[in-house]
Amino acid sequence: MSKKTSTIYTLVEYANPENLKHHRTQTEDEYLISYNDNDSHIELKESNSLVEDEYCLSLESAKYVVEGIRDNKKSMIHHHTKGHEFKHLQFKLYAKKEEIRIFLDILDDEDYILCIKGFLHISQDLIAKENKNLLNYFFNENIKSLANERRHLLSKISEASAKGQITASDKSVDKKKLLELQKETHLKPFFE
Repeated sequence: MSKKTSTIYTLVEYANPENLKHHRTQTEDEYLISYNDNDSHIELKESNSLVEDEYCLSLESAKYVVEGIRDNKKSMIHHHTKGHEFKHLQFKLYAKKEEIRIFLDILDDEDYILCIKGFLHISQDLIAKENKNLLNYFFNENIKSLANERRHLLSKISEASAKGQITASDKSVDKKKLLELQKETHLKPFFE
């Protein structure tokens, strides 16, 4: 078990407080906003381990395509002590049974927090693709101030792409596969 070094909280500052929920256990502290209707489910969640050096900010969406079939997608920026220890973006495209990782060259905690805030800003686009009317449900006015952090994250993603630090199902992505990934609606905002 790796020793806990710090805790990151960003969602509280940019979330709509009316819909933000807080859950804390002995091992984890979590803030989340969840939306459900008959056709879809969207959840934005920030979790911190209270015992290990682990953090995750994730956006998960599930849209009911036909009865019994859902199109689930999950985006996250995180780090943990198991498996891939580098700070990275991760995307799960459940219908394609694919996991995409973008390993970020993070210089320090301040740089990582800029990337996390950039992820939050991009999350607006993903939520708007599901339902434009939900932006105020998830976010407060402060979210608009994160345009520079978005550009910072996009530059980190561009650097990772140039260095070959993008994988799909744990295999390096070639240019053809990268072009295919850039067309995926859940990934597109991360490659602008």
